[in-house]
This record gives sequence, C-alpha cells and structure tokens, in this order.
Amino acid sequence: MTEVAALLAAFLEATGRDAAIWERREGAVAPLLLGASSESFARRTEAGALAWDVATWARGQALHAQLVTTGDSVGWLFVQPGHAVDADRLLGRLVPVIRRLTRERDGATRELAERYEEINLLYAIGELLGGTTSVESVADTLLGELAATVGAKRAVFLQTNRALGTLEPIATLGLGDAEYPTVSMERLDHVAVRAFRAGSACTEDGGAGVEADPVLAGRGAPLLAVAITRPSSGVGITGTFAVPTRPGADGVAVPLGVLVLAGREGGAPFTAGDRKLAVAVSTQIGTAMHNATLVRAAVERRQLVREMQLAHELQLKLLPSPTVVRPEARAASRVVPAESVGGDFFLLARLDRDCTGVLIGDVSGHGYQSALVMALALSAAGIHMQAAFDPSMALEAVQRSLREELMSTEMSISLCYAVIDSRAGELRFANAGHPHAFRVTAAGECTRLPAVAPPIGFSEEPIEECVMRWHAGDRLVFFTDGVVDARDAGDQRLTEPAVLATLAAMTHGETPTEILEAVFAQLDTHVARTPLRDDCTVVVVDRP
Repeated sequence: MTEVAALLAAFLEATGRDAAIWERREGAVAPLLLGASSESFARRTEAGALAWDVATWARGQALHAQLVTTGDSVGWLFVQPGHAVDADRLLGRLVPVIRRLTRERDGATRELAERYEEINLLYAIGELLGGTTSVESVADTLLGELAATVGAKRAVFLQTNRALGTLEPIATLGLGDAEYPTVSMERLDHVAVRAFRAGSACTEDGGAGVEADPVLAGRGAPLLAVAITRPSSGVGITGTFAVPTRPGADGVAVPLGVLVLAGREGGAPFTAGDRKLAVAVSTQIGTAMHNATLVRAAVERRQLVREMQLAHELQLKLLPSPTVVRPEARAASRVVPAESVGGDFFLLARLDRDCTGVLIGDVSGHGYQSALVMALALSAAGIHMQAAFDPSMALEAVQRSLREELMSTEMSISLCYAVIDSRAGELRFANAGHPHAFRVTAAGECTRLPAVAPPIGFSEEPIEECVMRWHAGDRLVFFTDGVVDARDAGDQRLTEPAVLATLAAMTHGETPTEILEAVFAQLDTHVARTPLRDDCTVVVVDRP
C-alpha cells in the first residue's frame, strides 16, 4: 500500500490537510487501511470505517467522506475539511488509478517470476535432452526437475510398450523401496491409462485419486497425469500445444508414455499452470524420444540425411499459424527447407488489440545441433515475447536464456523483433544482427530495420530499441539470407536488391499472402531446378 500512502502524504504536503482511505471487501469483518497521510489520522478515522453510516459519522467529526471504487471492492476516503474541494475530488479519482496500477504491477511481477521458473525448467530439460540420444538414461533427472517445479513429492515416468499393451515404469520418485507396477492398458480406471487414451492431461483429487492410482495417491493426494507426446500441427506462443502423435496401427494416435505426479505440500490440488507446464515438458520429452528414434533408425539404415529432413519437418510444425494475429492484423509466412536440418524460425504474437509482435531468427550453421538450438530459441522467444512488450527487453531476455548453450556450441542467432503499435502509429523494434528486415510503405518504399547489435552469441552488450513511424498501408517484410543467397544453375545469387524491387512494385494494396506468393514466385523462377543451399523463410505482416 506504499503507493497510496505516498499519494496521501503528497496531498498533505500540498494542501496541509490529512487524508486516509479504508477499503471494505465483501465478506470481510474489518475494513482494511489502504493508506494514510499520518498514523494519527489513520487511528482517528478507523472508527468511521467501522461505522454503519459512514457519511453521518464523518459529518459529526467535521470531516469530508467520499465513497470511491478501488477495483473489486469499495472504500471510504476521509479528508480534513478545507476550501480546495476540487483537490478532494481529484484525490478521489487518483486513488483508484494508483490501486489499479499497483495491482497490475504486482500481478506482472508474479507472472514474470512464474515464467522465469518455467523458462529455467524448459531450458534445463532441453539442454538435458539435447545431450543424449536416450531419454531413458536421463529419465530420473527429468522426473526430478519437473516434480520439483510443480511441488510434487512422488512421481513416475511410464513408457509405452505397444507390443504388450502396457505402460512400464522407467523412473520413479519418492516411493522409497516400493515398486511401481506395470500398468495394463485394459485398466481404464487408472489415471495414466486415461491420460494415455486421451492424449492429454488428467487430474484426480480425494478418494477418486486413490482408486485412480493407489501407489502414488496414498491417502487421497491430488494426481496429475500427462501423456508424453510429440507436436503435430504446431505450437502457439501462448504455450498451448496441439495433442500428439503419429497414428498407430489401428489409426488411433499413440502417445510415447505418461508422466504421473502426486503428493503436493498440504494436499493442494494441481493448478492450470502446473498442467500447462507438464504438457510443455511432456511434449519436449516426446519430441526428444521421437527424434532419438529417428537418429537410431538413420544410423542403422545409413540414411541419416533423409531422417534429418523428417526432423526438420517436425520442427516446422512448432511454428505458429499466421492466423494467430487475427483479426487486428494479417500475416503470411512460409519456410522452405533445404536438404539438411536448418535453424530458421519465426513467431507471431497478438499482444493486445493495438499491438502485434513479429519475430524472425536464423541460427548459424546447419545440422542437428543447429535444429536443437532453434527449438530452444523458439521456446524462449515465445515466452519472452508475451512477458515483455518492449522488443529490446525481450531479445535481451532470450540472450540470457541461451547464453550458456551458445557459448558451449560456439553458435549464434540473428534476431529481429518488431512491435506494430497502430494506436501510437509507431513501429518499435530491436535488431540483433538480422540483415533482411524491412518496413514497406503503400508506395513501395523499402526502409531497412537496421541492426543495433551483433547476433546473440557474439556479444552480451545491451540491445537498443529503435522507433519508426507506422502509417496505414505499411507492412513488415522479413526474410532470411537463404532467399537472397539462392543460386541459379550458373551459381548466380538472387540478391537482396532483386527481392526489394519485387516488393517496391507491390503498390496496389496487395495482401500479405499475395506479397509472399510474389517473392516465392521470383525465387522459384531464379533457382529453377537448382537445389536450395539454405532454408528460405519469408514473413509478411500488416494491420489494415
């Protein structure tokens, strides 16, 4: 309540009159002091806050009393009498504003703290999975990391045995000497089987939990079971994942296993946030399990290149649909992979009614290691874009999240993140070494969004935010160097000026989809049948 107290203290200094505000919450026995200009005035007005008729009490004490709404409750503002009636009214209007801003700040602080914990877990698990081709070998560590984050004391990691129709434990936590039994798929009352068959998450509490998993639930502890899946149609930057997996022999989606968690402190139930985080982790594990299977199969069949291409196609499904920014904005995007796994990615964000976020990134190098870094960068960037509307803050947060990974792999990522603010008529952006980012006006004028810092991984210097004017008819066009470096049969590059000439000719109100098609038509004409040497990514966004 320090902000309210500071406001009332300033009022006392300006007018020479004491003031205090008391809040009454529905169902509460006693009123709550939100702030006072002095302790003595707070004690004096406490009786008024408790009075049945506050206004009559105030008149009897020669005080002014004003009813104000403080959000989800009401409050009484008591002020010593004076001649500045307008000051009293202004104070009554300022107090709710201060209370609202304080609540928003505190809520944002809590959310950032929770997001930071989630980022740490997702990054730690991504790093763990990236260093092994066998999920089974790190199953105990994975289970411990997730359980510690959601506050579970007991947990089990069950892996699918399709041949036997069972879920078999490969790691347990908090069971002591007890053994967790293999679970038959015929046990439809078991929480793990229900999660497996649904391909999603299930929760149980109380007596139902004991029947659903008597080993973990104990005396009715809450249960959370989540199917281990790999992403199919994609992942939104809000963290909502499409449920799994490749079809089995019977045409039904078959998860790769199930995580079951139980035994929270005080018997508290698992929250929606816990469920969301568990789904994110299970998808990471499922992707790693699937990729590990692909790698082993590739080595055995000596077809690693083909399997890496399949892995890249899986990566592309992590990218968001252009529809996520509707209805305020329009977007079109396409990633055309080269033969090997690459590191191109983009994100789109509907930040609020007036702001649309657009990010493009390109991981240096090629191959599986580049693909893993791309997946980590995509996950971190998606979280930080939602947590910070400031482009420079978001990129610096991504830089901190990936620092150790980029140092150990000696890799770098070019990133450009722009926020279109149609209300302010501004384009705010931060560019860390990405060369091909442009604002294109309705008249076809192409203005580069200049890089203000090198790609992340080269430096830890602060990344500055830049601002441009944004007018109706403007559009953002981002692309990666695979487009301008595309070669024809004579080894001639397409070049950036050629692409910009195509963009400059689009002056008839073309949609993002039409612009995207024009650029790729130009690319296809140039390369003809010449294989691409690098991934080609183009993103076009406007706000009509």
